[in-house]
Order: sequence, then C-alpha cells, then structure tokens
Amino acid sequence: MVDNPIKDKTAVVGIGWTAFTRRSGTSTAALAAQASLMAIEDAGLRVEDIDGVVSYYHKHNDTVDPKELAHYLGIPRLDYHLLHDGGGSWNAGSIVAAAALVHAGLCKNVLVYRSKNTYSEGRATAPKRAHEVTGADQFTTPFGMHHPAANFGQYATAHMARYGTTTLDFAHLAVTERKHAMLNKKAQMRKPMTIEDHQNSRWIVYPFRLLDCCQQTDGSVAVVVSSAERARDLRHNPVYIMAGIGGNAYVADLWQTYGVYSGPRLFEMAEITPKDVSVAEVYDPFTFMCMTHLEDFGFVPKGEIGPWVREGHNALDGDLPVNTHGGLLSEAHIHGLNHIIEAVQQLRTEGVVDDLCDGPHTFDRSVCRQVKEPQIAFVCGEGAGSAILLRKG
Repeated sequence: MVDNPIKDKTAVVGIGWTAFTRRSGTSTAALAAQASLMAIEDAGLRVEDIDGVVSYYHKHNDTVDPKELAHYLGIPRLDYHLLHDGGGSWNAGSIVAAAALVHAGLCKNVLVYRSKNTYSEGRATAPKRAHEVTGADQFTTPFGMHHPAANFGQYATAHMARYGTTTLDFAHLAVTERKHAMLNKKAQMRKPMTIEDHQNSRWIVYPFRLLDCCQQTDGSVAVVVSSAERARDLRHNPVYIMAGIGGNAYVADLWQTYGVYSGPRLFEMAEITPKDVSVAEVYDPFTFMCMTHLEDFGFVPKGEIGPWVREGHNALDGDLPVNTHGGLLSEAHIHGLNHIIEAVQQLRTEGVVDDLCDGPHTFDRSVCRQVKEPQIAFVCGEGAGSAILLRKG
C-alpha cells in the first residue's frame, strides 16, 4: 500500500467558467476574474476567504499571473501563490498542488484557474519562423514540427504500426465526443458529426485530419479547493480528492505514455482499481492521445482501444463514459482544466447544470448528458503528466 495521507482530506467546493469562444473581445485577466468570481460564489465563499491562488501556462506565458489576479479580485491576504509552466500536462497537477497547500495548513481555500485567449491573442504572439523559437523547440521546429499535430503524430503512427489501430478508430472517438458536446450548452462545437464527416475532413498532418484535432479557445475556468471539513458546510456536496499525481518523465516507447508508470501508483494511492471509476475526463488534444491515455491508465488493455471505441464503450451509457462534455475536441481547449469542471459537475448531487434537460435529469440521450449514479471520476493531463481521482461526497 502506498502511503497517501491526503486521501479524502480535501475537496473541490466551487467551479466557474466563462463562455468558450474564438474571439472573447476582452483580456485574459478579465476572463480569469469572471471564472474565478463564479467559482467563489458557487462555493458559497467570499473573495476575502481565498488565501491561495494556483495556475499554469504554456511556453509564451499565455495567462495572467496569480499575484495580478489576486490584486484584480481584491484578495486581501495571499499566503501562497503558484504559477507552473506545465500546459496541458498540469491540469490535474494544479488541483493536487491546491490540495497539498490546504492539507499542509498553508492555506484554507485555494483558487485554481486557467485563462487564455489562444485564438484571438495567441496566434499573434507565437513565434512564426524557425529562427524565432527558443528552448527545446529549436531542435524540432526548424525540421518541420511546426505545430502539436506534428509533435504527436509519430506517437499515433507507432501505435498504428504495432497494434493495427486505424484512422477509422479515431473517427469513432471523435463522433462520440461530438454527441456529448451536442448536449452541452457551453460547448464550442455542437454541430452533428458523422464518421464520413471525419474521414472526409482535410489532412492536417498524417495520421490526423482536421476532426482529430482539438479546438482553439478563448476562455477561462476556475476551481476552489478547501478542506473536507470545511467543505461539508458549504453550498454543494463535497467532491473529495482521493489521490493525484503531477509530473512525468521520459518514456522510451512512442506507443505509450507515462501513464504506464503513474497509473498503478495513482490507483494504489486511492485504494481502488480502474474498474471502480464511473466516468473519465481524459486529455484529448488529438483523438489518438485520448485513446492511448485510456490504455496506459489501465482502463483498456494495450492495443485494444480501437475495437473498444468502435463498440461505443466510451458513450454516456457505455462501460466507461469518456469526455462527457465533449472534451478538448468539441467543448473547448482550456488546457484540460475544463475536464475537472465536468468531473465535478457529474459527481454533484444535482449533476450537470448545462445540458438540455428541463428540470430533473431524464437520461434521455437526446437532451441529457448526466451519467447514471457516478461515484468516482478520473481526470488526466497530456501525456499522463498529471492525473487525479475524485469521489462523490
């Protein structure tokens, strides 16, 4: 047994989000403030109750600094702040960091947020020419790896060569996630998609077509983490943090991610198995990456993900509903912190509040995306760089 003193000692108590758009018409800071104020209010707290702020960014510091946000919100006492260079790998890690701060007694209520104007601002500020890049990118960009699809395509082709996975398998995953997004009022992409639509969409870089790729999004989401004891007196039923990991290392084989190492530890810390998970919100910058994450964390045997998605096991009434909000592919790309928002909604007593149900959840899949009686949710980041298990309280 792995020692896990933090298990069920902290909880997610508040969630908030902005509209997800291609052109926000406002600043990254304003987006962060809007989502954060919603999360604080959702928890039943006041701004002055927040004493810790955590966030993360990717490469070009495409966010607002936690100290600045605390100033904008009027937080009078900030006992700890953290801005981590992690991008999509650190969505769950940010929640783990907040939980650790609370459990250690350094903070009482920690605000976690991710805010970005990727479409309207990021496209203008990112380096355009090979000689403008720095860091690790200087060894890849000049040689043709100009965007993430090129970076991750080789992982997909390695898996295809080894296990026989096909682009048709990718299509089934994309179509299922779009069906989920169609039931999500805040999703960017709600237009119906067919297998033929996917297969006929233009190539971005082999083996990824346009409909294999995630959205570019302006928007923000925020989460408030508190102690389990305080959570019981707040507005919603607690969503307890069972276990989490943050940080990864080199994996030699292209057809797998760090989840092959971190997955067993994560589930041992929580004292459960993958079969105990009710719903999975899995990082999906590209269809294949979602698929390999599911394998590497032990939800599907390695090499069997293609038939698994073709048979619909990832649908809302499947063996393991996956990306019930539509994921990065169809809801929005907020570097995966929106996956945490969906997991918490699924585990709350009232369930998701932004589907098409008029009143109580009916589980009619023409209007309702709420999973039936979920108890445990799994969320992971890109490449299994971080992951978390949440439990309904």
